[in-house]
Amino acid sequence: MKNLWNYISGEAKIALTMKQVVLYVTVVMACIHTLLFVIFLYFGVYMMAVVNTLSVSLYLGCLVWLHYEKSPYVVFNLCYAEVIIHAMLATFAVGSSCGFLLYMVCMVPIAYYAAYSFRKSEHFINPVIYVFTTMLVFVISKCASWVVEPMYNIGNGFFRDIVYIINYLLVVITIVAFMSTFLIQIRTLEELMIRKNQRLEVLSTQDALTGLSNRRSINEKYKDIIKKKEVYSVILGDIDDFKHVNDTYGHACGDNVLKSVAEVFKASVRSDDVVCRWGGEEILVMLPQCNKDTATQIAERIAESIRKILIVSPGGEEVRITMTFGVACSNEGEDIKDIIKGADNRLYYGKGHGKNCVIKEDVQ
Repeated sequence: MKNLWNYISGEAKIALTMKQVVLYVTVVMACIHTLLFVIFLYFGVYMMAVVNTLSVSLYLGCLVWLHYEKSPYVVFNLCYAEVIIHAMLATFAVGSSCGFLLYMVCMVPIAYYAAYSFRKSEHFINPVIYVFTTMLVFVISKCASWVVEPMYNIGNGFFRDIVYIINYLLVVITIVAFMSTFLIQIRTLEELMIRKNQRLEVLSTQDALTGLSNRRSINEKYKDIIKKKEVYSVILGDIDDFKHVNDTYGHACGDNVLKSVAEVFKASVRSDDVVCRWGGEEILVMLPQCNKDTATQIAERIAESIRKILIVSPGGEEVRITMTFGVACSNEGEDIKDIIKGADNRLYYGKGHGKNCVIKEDVQ
Protein backbone atom coordinates (compact mmCIF):
# COMPACT_ATOMS: atom_id res chain seq x y z
CA MET A 1 0.00 0.00 0.00
CA LYS A 2 2.90 2.34 0.80
CA ASN A 3 4.45 1.66 -2.62
CA LEU A 4 1.11 2.40 -4.30
CA TRP A 5 0.77 5.65 -2.36
CA ASN A 6 4.32 6.66 -3.30
CA TYR A 7 3.58 5.94 -6.94
CA ILE A 8 0.36 7.93 -7.20
CA SER A 9 2.07 10.73 -5.26
CA GLY A 10 4.86 10.82 -7.83
CA GLU A 11 7.46 9.85 -5.21
CA ALA A 12 8.44 6.46 -6.64
CA LYS A 13 12.13 6.04 -7.47
CA ILE A 14 11.75 3.86 -10.56
CA ALA A 15 10.35 5.31 -13.78
CA LEU A 16 8.45 2.98 -16.07
CA THR A 17 9.39 2.72 -19.72
CA MET A 18 6.79 3.48 -22.38
CA LYS A 19 6.51 -0.21 -23.18
CA GLN A 20 5.83 -1.03 -19.52
CA VAL A 21 3.22 1.73 -19.33
CA VAL A 22 1.46 0.46 -22.46
CA LEU A 23 1.61 -3.10 -21.09
CA TYR A 24 -0.02 -2.11 -17.78
CA VAL A 25 -2.59 0.05 -19.56
CA THR A 26 -3.50 -2.88 -21.79
CA VAL A 27 -4.05 -5.12 -18.77
CA VAL A 28 -6.09 -2.45 -16.94
CA MET A 29 -8.20 -1.71 -20.02
CA ALA A 30 -8.95 -5.40 -20.45
CA CYS A 31 -10.13 -5.50 -16.82
CA ILE A 32 -12.23 -2.34 -17.24
CA HIS A 33 -13.95 -3.72 -20.32
CA THR A 34 -14.60 -6.99 -18.52
CA LEU A 35 -16.36 -4.98 -15.81
CA LEU A 36 -18.31 -3.02 -18.41
CA PHE A 37 -19.27 -6.29 -20.12
CA VAL A 38 -20.84 -7.45 -16.86
CA ILE A 39 -22.68 -4.13 -16.41
CA PHE A 40 -24.04 -4.11 -19.96
CA LEU A 41 -25.02 -7.75 -19.76
CA TYR A 42 -26.83 -7.10 -16.46
CA PHE A 43 -28.86 -4.26 -18.00
CA GLY A 44 -29.51 -6.19 -21.20
CA VAL A 45 -27.45 -3.90 -23.45
CA TYR A 46 -26.35 -6.83 -25.59
CA MET A 47 -24.86 -4.75 -28.37
CA MET A 48 -22.36 -3.17 -25.98
CA ALA A 49 -21.76 -6.52 -24.30
CA VAL A 50 -20.59 -7.80 -27.69
CA VAL A 51 -18.53 -4.63 -28.23
CA ASN A 52 -16.82 -5.12 -24.88
CA THR A 53 -16.14 -8.75 -25.72
CA LEU A 54 -14.37 -7.57 -28.88
CA SER A 55 -12.52 -4.90 -26.86
CA VAL A 56 -11.24 -7.46 -24.36
CA SER A 57 -10.13 -9.66 -27.28
CA LEU A 58 -8.33 -6.67 -28.78
CA TYR A 59 -6.43 -5.97 -25.56
CA LEU A 60 -5.50 -9.62 -25.16
CA GLY A 61 -4.14 -9.48 -28.70
CA CYS A 62 -2.15 -6.37 -27.75
CA LEU A 63 -0.63 -8.27 -24.82
CA VAL A 64 0.50 -10.99 -27.22
CA TRP A 65 1.88 -8.31 -29.55
CA LEU A 66 3.91 -6.76 -26.72
CA HIS A 67 5.05 -10.19 -25.52
CA TYR A 68 6.84 -10.70 -28.83
CA GLU A 69 8.75 -7.43 -28.39
CA LYS A 70 6.64 -5.56 -30.91
CA SER A 71 6.36 -1.78 -30.97
CA PRO A 72 4.19 -0.24 -28.20
CA TYR A 73 3.41 2.55 -30.68
CA VAL A 74 0.94 0.29 -32.50
CA VAL A 75 -0.67 -0.78 -29.23
CA PHE A 76 -1.05 2.83 -28.10
CA ASN A 77 -2.87 3.77 -31.29
CA LEU A 78 -5.11 0.73 -31.08
CA CYS A 79 -5.96 1.57 -27.45
CA TYR A 80 -6.65 5.17 -28.39
CA ALA A 81 -8.94 4.19 -31.26
CA GLU A 82 -10.74 1.60 -29.14
CA VAL A 83 -11.46 4.08 -26.34
CA ILE A 84 -12.81 6.69 -28.77
CA ILE A 85 -14.98 4.21 -30.68
CA HIS A 86 -16.24 2.52 -27.52
CA ALA A 87 -17.17 5.84 -25.90
CA MET A 88 -19.05 6.90 -29.02
CA LEU A 89 -20.94 3.60 -29.38
CA ALA A 90 -21.80 3.47 -25.67
CA THR A 91 -23.17 7.01 -25.87
CA PHE A 92 -25.42 6.07 -28.80
CA ALA A 93 -26.46 2.89 -26.99
CA VAL A 94 -27.34 4.22 -23.51
CA GLY A 95 -27.09 8.02 -23.79
CA SER A 96 -24.59 10.62 -22.64
CA SER A 97 -25.99 10.69 -19.10
CA CYS A 98 -24.09 7.49 -18.27
CA GLY A 99 -20.76 9.30 -18.64
CA PHE A 100 -19.01 7.24 -21.32
CA LEU A 101 -17.92 10.45 -23.03
CA LEU A 102 -15.72 11.10 -19.98
CA TYR A 103 -13.25 8.60 -21.40
CA MET A 104 -12.52 11.04 -24.19
CA VAL A 105 -11.52 13.63 -21.61
CA CYS A 106 -8.79 11.39 -20.21
CA MET A 107 -7.38 10.92 -23.73
CA VAL A 108 -6.24 14.56 -23.83
CA PRO A 109 -3.44 14.30 -21.18
CA ILE A 110 -2.64 10.78 -22.40
CA ALA A 111 -1.98 12.12 -25.91
CA TYR A 112 0.57 14.59 -24.55
CA TYR A 113 2.15 11.92 -22.37
CA ALA A 114 2.51 9.68 -25.43
CA ALA A 115 4.04 12.54 -27.45
CA TYR A 116 6.60 13.00 -24.67
CA SER A 117 7.35 9.28 -24.25
CA PHE A 118 7.70 8.47 -27.96
CA ARG A 119 9.89 11.51 -28.68
CA LYS A 120 13.10 9.44 -28.95
CA SER A 121 11.69 6.66 -31.11
CA GLU A 122 11.25 6.49 -34.86
CA HIS A 123 7.56 7.14 -34.32
CA PHE A 124 6.24 10.67 -34.01
CA ILE A 125 3.09 11.63 -32.18
CA ASN A 126 1.57 15.03 -32.65
CA PRO A 127 -0.72 15.44 -29.63
CA VAL A 128 -2.75 18.15 -31.36
CA ILE A 129 -4.01 15.62 -33.93
CA TYR A 130 -5.14 13.24 -31.19
CA VAL A 131 -6.74 16.01 -29.14
CA PHE A 132 -8.51 17.50 -32.17
CA THR A 133 -9.84 14.08 -33.18
CA THR A 134 -11.05 13.44 -29.63
CA MET A 135 -12.78 16.82 -29.45
CA LEU A 136 -14.45 16.29 -32.81
CA VAL A 137 -15.83 12.86 -31.85
CA PHE A 138 -16.89 14.19 -28.45
CA VAL A 139 -18.85 17.10 -29.95
CA ILE A 140 -20.48 14.91 -32.61
CA SER A 141 -21.45 12.27 -30.06
CA LYS A 142 -22.81 14.84 -27.62
CA CYS A 143 -24.85 16.67 -30.27
CA ALA A 144 -26.19 13.39 -31.60
CA SER A 145 -27.34 12.39 -28.11
CA TRP A 146 -29.56 15.47 -28.03
CA VAL A 147 -31.53 14.50 -31.12
CA VAL A 148 -31.28 10.70 -31.10
CA GLU A 149 -32.86 8.65 -28.36
CA PRO A 150 -30.66 5.99 -26.71
CA MET A 151 -31.02 2.51 -28.16
CA TYR A 152 -31.28 0.94 -24.69
CA ASN A 153 -32.73 1.96 -21.34
CA ILE A 154 -30.65 0.87 -18.38
CA GLY A 155 -33.19 1.79 -15.75
CA ASN A 156 -34.07 4.92 -13.85
CA GLY A 157 -31.87 7.90 -13.07
CA PHE A 158 -30.38 6.21 -10.03
CA PHE A 159 -28.83 3.39 -12.08
CA ARG A 160 -27.61 5.82 -14.71
CA ASP A 161 -25.97 7.88 -11.96
CA ILE A 162 -24.28 4.75 -10.61
CA VAL A 163 -22.86 3.98 -14.06
CA TYR A 164 -21.79 7.62 -14.41
CA ILE A 165 -19.98 7.48 -11.06
CA ILE A 166 -18.23 4.24 -12.05
CA ASN A 167 -17.09 5.78 -15.33
CA TYR A 168 -16.00 8.96 -13.56
CA LEU A 169 -13.92 7.02 -11.04
CA LEU A 170 -12.32 4.92 -13.76
CA VAL A 171 -11.44 8.03 -15.74
CA VAL A 172 -9.97 9.77 -12.67
CA ILE A 173 -7.92 6.67 -11.80
CA THR A 174 -6.61 6.53 -15.38
CA ILE A 175 -5.63 10.22 -15.39
CA VAL A 176 -3.97 9.93 -11.96
CA ALA A 177 -2.00 6.87 -13.10
CA PHE A 178 -0.72 8.60 -16.23
CA MET A 179 0.06 11.88 -14.51
CA SER A 180 1.88 10.04 -11.71
CA THR A 181 3.92 8.15 -14.30
CA PHE A 182 4.65 11.40 -16.12
CA LEU A 183 5.69 13.13 -12.88
CA ILE A 184 7.95 10.24 -11.86
CA GLN A 185 9.65 10.24 -15.27
CA ILE A 186 10.24 13.99 -15.09
CA ARG A 187 11.64 13.76 -11.56
CA THR A 188 13.84 10.84 -12.56
CA LEU A 189 15.23 12.83 -15.48
CA GLU A 190 15.77 15.86 -13.22
CA GLU A 191 17.69 13.76 -10.69
CA LEU A 192 19.73 12.22 -13.50
CA MET A 193 20.50 15.68 -14.86
CA ILE A 194 21.52 16.89 -11.40
CA ARG A 195 23.89 13.93 -10.98
CA LYS A 196 25.35 14.52 -14.43
CA ASN A 197 25.83 18.22 -13.70
CA GLN A 198 27.53 17.34 -10.42
CA ARG A 199 29.78 14.93 -12.28
CA LEU A 200 30.56 17.56 -14.88
CA GLU A 201 31.30 20.05 -12.11
CA VAL A 202 33.77 17.59 -10.61
CA LEU A 203 35.34 16.92 -14.00
CA SER A 204 35.64 20.64 -14.68
CA THR A 205 37.57 21.20 -11.45
CA GLN A 206 39.50 17.93 -11.20
CA ASP A 207 42.42 16.33 -12.98
CA ALA A 208 41.31 12.97 -14.39
CA LEU A 209 44.58 11.10 -13.75
CA THR A 210 45.50 12.19 -10.23
CA GLY A 211 42.15 13.29 -8.82
CA LEU A 212 43.72 16.61 -7.84
CA SER A 213 42.06 19.94 -8.51
CA ASN A 214 42.87 21.94 -11.62
CA ARG A 215 43.64 25.62 -12.16
CA ARG A 216 39.98 26.62 -12.02
CA SER A 217 39.85 25.48 -8.38
CA ILE A 218 42.83 27.65 -7.53
CA ASN A 219 41.13 30.70 -9.04
CA GLU A 220 37.90 29.99 -7.12
CA LYS A 221 39.81 29.56 -3.86
CA TYR A 222 41.77 32.76 -4.50
CA LYS A 223 38.53 34.73 -4.94
CA ASP A 224 37.31 33.41 -1.60
CA ILE A 225 40.59 34.30 0.12
CA ILE A 226 40.54 37.83 -1.28
CA LYS A 227 37.01 38.37 0.02
CA LYS A 228 38.12 37.28 3.50
CA LYS A 229 41.38 39.26 3.24
CA GLU A 230 43.38 36.29 4.50
CA VAL A 231 47.14 35.74 4.43
CA TYR A 232 47.97 32.75 2.25
CA SER A 233 50.96 30.86 0.95
CA VAL A 234 51.63 28.71 -2.09
CA ILE A 235 53.86 25.71 -2.59
CA LEU A 236 54.90 24.83 -6.11
CA GLY A 237 56.53 21.42 -6.53
CA ASP A 238 58.02 19.67 -9.54
CA ILE A 239 58.97 16.00 -9.82
CA ASP A 240 62.70 15.71 -10.46
CA ASP A 241 63.77 14.02 -13.71
CA PHE A 242 60.22 13.01 -14.58
CA LYS A 243 61.01 12.90 -18.29
CA HIS A 244 63.73 10.39 -17.53
CA VAL A 245 61.18 8.20 -15.72
CA ASN A 246 58.84 8.27 -18.72
CA ASP A 247 61.62 7.64 -21.23
CA THR A 248 63.23 4.85 -19.22
CA TYR A 249 60.31 3.00 -17.64
CA GLY A 250 57.39 4.01 -19.84
CA HIS A 251 54.40 6.33 -19.49
CA ALA A 252 52.45 3.78 -17.43
CA CYS A 253 55.15 4.00 -14.78
CA GLY A 254 55.09 7.80 -15.07
CA ASP A 255 51.35 7.78 -14.45
CA ASN A 256 51.87 5.65 -11.34
CA VAL A 257 54.44 8.16 -10.11
CA LEU A 258 51.99 11.02 -10.56
CA LYS A 259 49.22 9.13 -8.75
CA SER A 260 51.51 8.23 -5.84
CA VAL A 261 52.76 11.80 -5.52
CA ALA A 262 49.19 13.11 -5.60
CA GLU A 263 48.23 10.80 -2.72
CA VAL A 264 51.10 12.15 -0.63
CA PHE A 265 49.97 15.72 -1.24
CA LYS A 266 46.37 14.90 -0.35
CA ALA A 267 47.44 13.31 2.91
CA SER A 268 49.77 16.17 3.86
CA VAL A 269 47.47 19.21 3.69
CA ARG A 270 44.39 20.48 5.49
CA SER A 271 40.87 20.04 4.19
CA ASP A 272 40.67 23.76 3.43
CA ASP A 273 43.84 23.73 1.34
CA VAL A 274 43.71 23.26 -2.44
CA VAL A 275 46.09 20.84 -4.15
CA CYS A 276 46.21 21.39 -7.89
CA ARG A 277 47.97 19.68 -10.77
CA TRP A 278 49.49 22.82 -12.22
CA GLY A 279 51.35 21.37 -15.18
CA GLY A 280 52.59 18.04 -16.48
CA GLU A 281 54.56 17.11 -13.36
CA GLU A 282 54.04 20.32 -11.38
CA ILE A 283 51.77 20.45 -8.35
CA LEU A 284 50.62 23.66 -6.70
CA VAL A 285 49.24 23.93 -3.17
CA MET A 286 47.34 26.98 -1.97
CA LEU A 287 47.26 27.31 1.80
CA PRO A 288 44.84 29.92 3.21
CA GLN A 289 45.62 31.41 6.65
CA CYS A 290 49.18 30.13 6.42
CA ASN A 291 52.47 32.05 6.66
CA LYS A 292 55.66 31.20 4.81
CA ASP A 293 57.37 29.37 7.67
CA THR A 294 54.43 27.02 8.15
CA ALA A 295 54.16 26.49 4.40
CA THR A 296 57.87 25.66 4.28
CA GLN A 297 57.44 23.06 7.02
CA ILE A 298 54.58 21.49 5.07
CA ALA A 299 56.68 21.46 1.88
CA GLU A 300 59.57 19.78 3.71
CA ARG A 301 57.21 17.18 5.16
CA ILE A 302 55.85 16.46 1.68
CA ALA A 303 59.37 16.24 0.25
CA GLU A 304 60.34 13.71 2.92
CA SER A 305 57.27 11.59 2.17
CA ILE A 306 58.00 11.73 -1.56
CA ARG A 307 61.50 10.33 -0.96
CA LYS A 308 59.91 7.25 0.67
CA ILE A 309 57.80 6.41 -2.35
CA LEU A 310 58.80 3.22 -4.11
CA ILE A 311 57.37 2.56 -7.56
CA VAL A 312 57.89 -0.75 -9.35
CA SER A 313 58.08 -0.37 -13.12
CA PRO A 314 56.35 -2.80 -15.54
CA GLY A 315 59.80 -4.37 -16.01
CA GLY A 316 60.22 -4.96 -12.27
CA GLU A 317 62.74 -2.16 -11.61
CA GLU A 318 62.45 -0.08 -8.44
CA VAL A 319 61.93 3.60 -9.14
CA ARG A 320 62.73 6.24 -6.52
CA ILE A 321 61.65 9.85 -6.96
CA THR A 322 62.24 13.26 -5.42
CA MET A 323 60.69 16.69 -5.80
CA THR A 324 61.91 20.27 -5.71
CA PHE A 325 59.73 22.97 -4.13
CA GLY A 326 59.41 26.72 -4.20
CA VAL A 327 57.45 28.51 -1.44
CA ALA A 328 55.96 32.03 -1.51
CA CYS A 329 53.62 34.08 0.66
CA SER A 330 50.90 36.61 -0.19
CA ASN A 331 52.82 39.50 1.38
CA GLU A 332 55.45 39.15 -1.35
CA GLY A 333 53.30 40.32 -4.24
CA GLU A 334 50.11 42.11 -5.27
CA ASP A 335 48.09 39.19 -6.59
CA ILE A 336 48.12 35.43 -7.05
CA LYS A 337 50.07 35.64 -10.31
CA ASP A 338 52.94 37.42 -8.56
CA ILE A 339 52.96 34.90 -5.70
CA ILE A 340 52.98 31.89 -7.99
CA LYS A 341 55.70 33.49 -10.11
CA GLY A 342 57.79 33.99 -6.97
CA ALA A 343 57.34 30.31 -6.01
CA ASP A 344 58.18 29.28 -9.56
CA ASN A 345 61.40 31.33 -9.54
CA ARG A 346 62.51 29.64 -6.33
CA LEU A 347 61.56 26.24 -7.74
CA TYR A 348 63.61 27.01 -10.86
CA TYR A 349 66.57 27.97 -8.69
CA GLY A 350 66.27 24.72 -6.73
CA LYS A 351 66.18 22.74 -9.96
CA GLY A 352 69.44 24.34 -11.03
CA HIS A 353 71.14 23.79 -7.70
CA GLY A 354 70.89 20.15 -6.82
CA LYS A 355 67.10 19.50 -6.90
CA ASN A 356 65.37 17.56 -4.09
CA CYS A 357 65.07 20.66 -1.93
CA VAL A 358 62.71 23.35 -0.62
CA ILE A 359 63.50 26.99 -1.43
CA LYS A 360 61.63 29.69 0.42
CA GLU A 361 63.75 32.79 -0.20
CA ASP A 362 65.04 34.54 -3.32
CA VAL A 363 68.64 33.51 -3.92
CA GLN A 364 71.00 35.55 -6.07
